[in-house]
Amino acid sequence: MKNRKALALIAILALVAAACGGTADVVEEEVVETTEAPATTAAPTTTAAPAADPLVLASLMPLSGDLASLGPGIALGAALAIEQINAAGGINGQPVVLIEGDSGCDGAVALTSLNDVVAQGAQGVMGAACSGTSLAILDTAIAAEVVMVSPSNTSPQFTKLDTKGFYARTAPSDLLQGGVLASLLIEDGITTISIISRADSYGRGLAEATAANFEAAGGTVKTIVYHAVDATEFASEVTAVGKGSPEAIVGILFPETGCGVLQPAYEQGLLDIPWYMTDGVKDAGLNSACGLGNALDGMKGTAPGSAAGAAKDAFEAAYAQVSADGSPTFIFAPQAYDAVMLMAISAAANGVTGPAIAAGLVEASSGGTKCIGAECVTLAAAGEDVDYVGASGEVELDESGDPTASTYDIWTTEGDTNPVLKSVDFGS
Repeated sequence: MKNRKALALIAILALVAAACGGTADVVEEEVVETTEAPATTAAPTTTAAPAADPLVLASLMPLSGDLASLGPGIALGAALAIEQINAAGGINGQPVVLIEGDSGCDGAVALTSLNDVVAQGAQGVMGAACSGTSLAILDTAIAAEVVMVSPSNTSPQFTKLDTKGFYARTAPSDLLQGGVLASLLIEDGITTISIISRADSYGRGLAEATAANFEAAGGTVKTIVYHAVDATEFASEVTAVGKGSPEAIVGILFPETGCGVLQPAYEQGLLDIPWYMTDGVKDAGLNSACGLGNALDGMKGTAPGSAAGAAKDAFEAAYAQVSADGSPTFIFAPQAYDAVMLMAISAAANGVTGPAIAAGLVEASSGGTKCIGAECVTLAAAGEDVDYVGASGEVELDESGDPTASTYDIWTTEGDTNPVLKSVDFGS
């Protein structure tokens, strides 16, 4: 799809119920032989019960820095979920409030935004997008007892953390994506590769998973080259990854710094051999963004996708109505929608505080009555145990907050679009 600006998110203000009262009619009795005025007694004023607290959520997506080209499209999935929940009556009879924050792809930026949304009452956060950014702010969120559910954290590190139930993700660990990418390489007849990757938790985790799976399948990894996430010059790293004449190069990149890698690769003639990419650059319109014409056409990649079914169809029909260019989906937008829905289901069943939401996340994702979209929130509010079927598929969380089932898309590049060639499902 073409690089686009997503619709601005609309912050939904909670309605405060006004107290109301009334006075009963006064009945006068006839008084005989008295000069005093008759006494009257007004009925006590009645006051409506105070409204329950609204659910306040925040979206922390990269609206600046690396991944800024993807942040709005992902955040739109969360805004769509809020819109549907509120159309169905909200939670506690009030609209869900959504606060938008900028995480950048930077821990310091994200921490400032997190503190800001917490000060505004947020009890749950959809985000952050970058694995390293979430790792930088997670302790602060846990200390504040605020739930974080990320749609796009894929680093294997999160599985090992004790987050006390305040963290989950709707995108699977890159231990799976590394296997999918390695299988694609072997399927395409590639026997030797080199890898160039970001030197962060996302890049290192996926590079190591890809290399291990590729070598286990009989392939040879000639070299892995890491680039600093704040680098501005990449020519030496590109030269290094091209040494040894690999049959293909795996690029684990983000859009902005990715162009810094691909431009010298083009100049050095390395785009003449196949490149395989990952989720970090899908839907980023790299040909135009990097000024490469159609040099990337035919390039393949992998990314978390959505399982076929009624939930996916419903999401894509609704997303097409709100996306700027009418596209039915965007990288990680289904996972963002699912992140909000899971928090809302738990809030409807357990309460709108961070600890209450955290306590019910796993239960909201499995067991009970299968349902999709805002219907699940309504059922949960009525006391029914639900099994949420997400826009991205069967989002069944384990005790670490990891999804146990996932779907991966194998995509290619045509101009600035990334059509999906096929999808691969992993069941729990």
